[in-house]
Amino acid sequence: MQSDATINIERTSEIIYADGHCHLVPEWFEYDEVVKLAGKAVASGVKYIINCAIESKYYDFGLKTKELPGVFLSVGLDTSKITKESVEELKKFHLENVDNTVAIGEIGLDFHWVKEEDKRKEQEVLFRELISFAMELDKPIVIHSRAAEEKAITILKEMGAEEVLMHCFGGSEEQAKEISRLSWYVTVPTSAVYRKSFQKILKSVALDSLMFETDSPFHSLEKGEKNDPSSIPILCRKAARMLEVEEKDLAYITTKNVKDFYRL
Repeated sequence: MQSDATINIERTSEIIYADGHCHLVPEWFEYDEVVKLAGKAVASGVKYIINCAIESKYYDFGLKTKELPGVFLSVGLDTSKITKESVEELKKFHLENVDNTVAIGEIGLDFHWVKEEDKRKEQEVLFRELISFAMELDKPIVIHSRAAEEKAITILKEMGAEEVLMHCFGGSEEQAKEISRLSWYVTVPTSAVYRKSFQKILKSVALDSLMFETDSPFHSLEKGEKNDPSSIPILCRKAARMLEVEEKDLAYITTKNVKDFYRL
């Protein structure tokens, strides 16, 4: 049982942060390293970590990490490599572990790596199938939409999806505003500390739709280093200055958004 599952985030003197999306899996981190990183994150105030496994060979590893304090599991697949078989594996895992996962995702569309029109069409068909599956299971959906933001938003709206998180959103400012109007969520990654494209999204999305993520091991603050959840407070401090709000207030609302979306 998770020891941090009932952390109280009412306004106190302690600032509590959340990493709304990361990948603490063996492709980049061994289990002993994950244990250390989870402890490091909690010590830095990051007491909610959403660990995302996107390959079936790492699903069981993800289950193991969710026993660590503050770590919760989201399970999806690699959108750029999606197949009918990987979709069936994802469905099977969720059906067998429905109480052990907090969301389905990341799932979605990737037109950055996938250029062939027939493969993009296949992505769309399987994306729709997974949206329906998530809605049937009453699970929140985490969306990958690289270079396919407009198409992903259109499909989600057509299908009536309501509990949606656009992870590491790289679309336009107008799209970010539309996402807020739809009462969906957006995660801004730690690279927003220096990347102006993500800073524009940060300034466009409503606070009650905003979350922070590391997307670990990506979006590191140090070139050549693997990112980890303990970098969230650095992003929060930077974002608070940019948005001209108090850090404690921004940490409170972004953590609350993570808790609300993932039903923690």
